[in-house]
Amino acid sequence: MSSPEKRADRPSQIRGQLDYHARRLALYQRLHGSRPSSRLTELEKAYHTAQERMAGAGERDLPGPGASART
Repeated sequence: MSSPEKRADRPSQIRGQLDYHARRLALYQRLHGSRPSSRLTELEKAYHTAQERMAGAGERDLPGPGASART
């Protein structure tokens, strides 16, 4: 298993992925509108999957009392 600082399930990395997918989705919608399409569905799914991972990581990796909130 990779070292903890390189793992893709760290909250900071998931947060980065969530931001990335949110920006991709917003850019697509700005350029092409919100008409239903397979590409829009794909981008929305990637964004929602990242949201679910963030929610799971938040519950699992919350800092303990007295710990720094930043990772």
